[in-house]
Amino acid sequence: MVVTRRVVQLAVLAWLGAVFLAAVACGSTKASTRESQTVTFLTGPSGGAYNPLGRSLADIYNAKIPSARVVVRASDGPEGASANAQAVDAGSADLAFSRSDLAYMVYEAGTPLDQPSRSHLRSVAVVYTNALHIVVRRASGIRSGHDFAGHRVQVGDAATADSMVRMILDAYGVADRTTQVRSNSRGALERLRAGDFDVRIFASAYPLASIDDVSDQSDIRLLSIEPDVRDRLRSRFPFFKPAVIPRHTYRGQDEDIQTVGIDGLLLCRDALPESLVYEMTKTLFDALPDLSRSDQAARLINVGRAPSTPVPLHPGAARYYRERDLFR
Repeated sequence: MVVTRRVVQLAVLAWLGAVFLAAVACGSTKASTRESQTVTFLTGPSGGAYNPLGRSLADIYNAKIPSARVVVRASDGPEGASANAQAVDAGSADLAFSRSDLAYMVYEAGTPLDQPSRSHLRSVAVVYTNALHIVVRRASGIRSGHDFAGHRVQVGDAATADSMVRMILDAYGVADRTTQVRSNSRGALERLRAGDFDVRIFASAYPLASIDDVSDQSDIRLLSIEPDVRDRLRSRFPFFKPAVIPRHTYRGQDEDIQTVGIDGLLLCRDALPESLVYEMTKTLFDALPDLSRSDQAARLINVGRAPSTPVPLHPGAARYYRERDLFR
């Protein structure tokens, strides 16, 4: 009887232990779910290069980083990707792609001289250089930026969206001799083909799905920027870099397009935890070979250039680059 009672006691203790462990496991699962942070990721316009890259990257983050649930939103508003940096700074997004010139403007906005920036904007990485595309309606007869005078040039709906276009027009000396048509970036190439305007100037990775053909039989032409104009742009605006859209990037493109480019950045908000941004930075570069196979724009990403941003790095990203001996 004593032995039997002892066996029963041990069995009860074992059962209670199993119940306790199950409760702990259940509690841990709930805690893990609670700890999973929703991260809103603004990519770019639906027809641009940032959007598919952002969706591929978000899929990798969701598969590899249990503490984050990344939700992608295309930047299809009136300002397109131009407003991404502002959205991160304002707290309506946590992660976003943006051009370096636009991001730096947001970072410095409203900050008195000789005072630290009050911006919440931080960088994760330089992703690649966005090559300036000058696309013209073939029927317009335009063969060079010097021919823009007397023609209609598409500009954005906001100052940030059209600032780069005005820089190009000024460099050609034709800013006061063109008609500037305000229009957002969504569907802009279709409206160019339809004759709503004659010139569209924008910076993007390549190739773009919306540019299907630039041959002599197509209704659009892709222009190079002349050497003297490229030099003028780079001397006035140091964020412009030499860039080339290699021949055969687009159907019917038989020559390299000599142009300039602006770095694209992956930005985040300063409130994101250091550990999470570290994991995001590490995962981006660990997954780069696979990402490059599925997304052509990802092939332009260079980890050696990644920390060279005009907006300060988030501490989590900076830790990753220090470990790679890329940033001190």
